[in-house]
Amino acid sequence: MQSRHAQLIASSHAFAELKRDCKENVLKHAYIFESSDFAALETLSAMFISCAEYGEVSEFVLKRVFDGGYIDIVRVPSAEKNGKMDVEDAAYITDTAYFTPTELKTKYYIIAAENGMSAPVQNKLLKTLEEPPSSARFIIFTAGGDLLPTVSSRCSSVRLEEFSVEDIERELINGGTDELTALFSAAVARGNIGYAEKIASDSGYRRAYESAMNFLLNVKRSPQILPAAGSIIAEKEKFGAFVDYLELIFRDIMVYRECGASAIVLKPAAGDILTLSREYDTRTCLALMPLLTRARDRMRLYGNAASCADELLFSILEVKSKCLK
Repeated sequence: MQSRHAQLIASSHAFAELKRDCKENVLKHAYIFESSDFAALETLSAMFISCAEYGEVSEFVLKRVFDGGYIDIVRVPSAEKNGKMDVEDAAYITDTAYFTPTELKTKYYIIAAENGMSAPVQNKLLKTLEEPPSSARFIIFTAGGDLLPTVSSRCSSVRLEEFSVEDIERELINGGTDELTALFSAAVARGNIGYAEKIASDSGYRRAYESAMNFLLNVKRSPQILPAAGSIIAEKEKFGAFVDYLELIFRDIMVYRECGASAIVLKPAAGDILTLSREYDTRTCLALMPLLTRARDRMRLYGNAASCADELLFSILEVKSKCLK
C-alpha cells in the first residue's frame, strides 16, 4: 500500500479510531480531521471512505479517490481557489447535500480550506450540519483553532498525530530519497510527512539549512549580516524553512549540552553543533526561540522576506551578545 504514504498513515491512532467507527457501524455524519498536514489528511480521508464503503482499505479505491474518480466524493474548495473557500462553495454543499448518491452508499464532502473558513462560510454550512441528510457525510480539514464552536460541536474530531523523525525518514527512503536528504527533511518537518516530502524534492530547502548553519558559524558582527541575508532573500519562499532549520539547530545544541552527542538529531552536522555549543548555551538558545516565532508571524502577515531576515539576524546577534555578558 504505497499511495501517498497510506502505509504510514495506516499505523496512526487517527486511522485506528476511524477504522473502529467503521467496524462497529457507529459512523458520524460529520468529522473534523485535524492536522497541519493537509496532504496526509487527504490520504486519511481516502482510507476512511474506503473502509466505510467497502470494509477495508483498497489500493484501487484509494487511486480512484485521489484521481477524482467518484462523483459522490466532492472536494471543496477547488484547486483553482488556492485553498480559499467562499460562501458560494458553502452554498453548493447545502444545495446538493440532499441529492441521492449515484455509486457509493454515501455522498462525501471533503472540505479542505487550507486558509481557513470565515465565519460567514461556516454559518452557511451550519444548518446542513445541524440537520444533515442521512445519505451525506462531511469531512472538514483544519490545522486547529479556526472553527466556530457551533460547527465543532456538531462534528466528531479526529486528530492525526505528528509522525516521528524516524518514521518520516524511513518513509522518504522507501520512496527513493537518499538517506542524507531524508534525514534533513524529516528532522525539520515537525512530524509533517507532506512538508518533509516537499523539502526532500527541492534542493532549495537544503540551501536554506546551509544558510542557517553558515550564519550561526560565521556571522559574528553586524556588518556581516547584509551579505548573509542576501542568500536567504534570494529564495524568499524558503524563508520559513530557514527559520525551521535555525530552530532545529538550537534544539540540537540544547540537547547536546544536556544529554550528549548521541541525542543530536542532525547527526551528520554533529561537528558543527559541537562548535556552536561553545558560543550558544542553553539559556541563549531558549532566549532565541521567541524570535523565531516572531519571524514566522511577521512573514505570514507581511510577506517581506528582506525585512524579516534583517530583523531576525540582527536580533539573534543582539540576544547572543547580551546572554554572553
